[in-house]
Amino acid sequence: MNKNSLTFAAAIISAATIHAASPVHDRVLEYVPAPGQFVNTLPEWTQGDDATVMAEKAYAASTQSMITLGAYGGYMIVGFDHTVVNVDGKRDLYIEGNMHSGGSEPGVVMVAYDINDNGLPDDNEWFEIRGSEYDNSQPDYECTYYRPESDDDDIRWTDNQGGEGYVSKNMSHSQPYWPQWLADSETLVFRGTRLPDNGVDQSGQGTYFVLSQFDYGYADNAPNIANGSWNEDAKIDIDWAVDSKGNTVKMPGVDFVKIYTGVNQYNGWLGENSTEVCRVIDAHVTQEGSNPVLDETITIDQSVLDAFLAAYGNGSSSITDINNSNLRIYFDPATGCANFNAVASGLAQVYNQGGTMLYSKTFAPGDNSIDLSRYPCGLYLIHIDGKTTKILKR
Repeated sequence: MNKNSLTFAAAIISAATIHAASPVHDRVLEYVPAPGQFVNTLPEWTQGDDATVMAEKAYAASTQSMITLGAYGGYMIVGFDHTVVNVDGKRDLYIEGNMHSGGSEPGVVMVAYDINDNGLPDDNEWFEIRGSEYDNSQPDYECTYYRPESDDDDIRWTDNQGGEGYVSKNMSHSQPYWPQWLADSETLVFRGTRLPDNGVDQSGQGTYFVLSQFDYGYADNAPNIANGSWNEDAKIDIDWAVDSKGNTVKMPGVDFVKIYTGVNQYNGWLGENSTEVCRVIDAHVTQEGSNPVLDETITIDQSVLDAFLAAYGNGSSSITDINNSNLRIYFDPATGCANFNAVASGLAQVYNQGGTMLYSKTFAPGDNSIDLSRYPCGLYLIHIDGKTTKILKR
């Protein structure tokens, strides 16, 4: 949909009530959990399931029960069949989790508006929701997990701060903790914001852990219901969005939401902090509950949209280029090549949606291309000097 035609499109949609939009996310675009004790069970992996099938299963599970994101960094990306409007003075997204008293496992929330109207959440379109712990968190955090030799082994991790540890197996969950559809990957690497630890062993003997709730701004951080209604503490205000420098961003709305486990902490017999997520819902509804009804009278403020596109028409500044700061990648469907012009040499890598590396090669300054013609249609991630671009090959 052309973003400049939103008013006209909204009128068409309102007239065609048979195609009324749903307030609940209508797809899971990516599901990449970190290792964890509920991985491969929420949702269940069966032999032969690949990343595409698991994303479909994650969608079904998230709308009917819940899914796990595993330990730190594990994530899901959902999309809507409409733009969730940023309404002044109201919280715009309601995210269901499984938090109970003393069991908060907060997930960082990212939001994206489809600036280039390509139907995909490109890396430069994401903005972080500035929750209550933003100033106490560790930005630019990276955690690497190493595939174990045996499904019975604990899973080792290291981070870019000199830390290391394990996602430990326990007696209650004996299935493999490594995502089995990513079994060909020797490592899983996740980057983002690390929230402060929130688990405390109040017994002092490893028998009673309390995982404290943060004030606001995270998934799986507060109970879903309060006083018989959707809990305001489980809602997100799009006006909390910030860019990579911490500047507040006035977004017109969001088309995509990313949630990832934000705490890297092991809590004795409880195991790792792992964010669990159910439905992600447009909070602007005329009816709450199991079958919410979207309030379709709410539309985007055109002046907000214009100002946002003027400031971020080329995307967010959240992607930092190590070299080649102005590098852009262009996919030519006629040749099947991804083309770019580099001002300095570097390393280019191509991954499929499942995280398997398909290509790795150094490149020289000047015009370069990566031939994707021999690969099947699908979504590919191209990493160049710390920058990731998503290419959809049709």
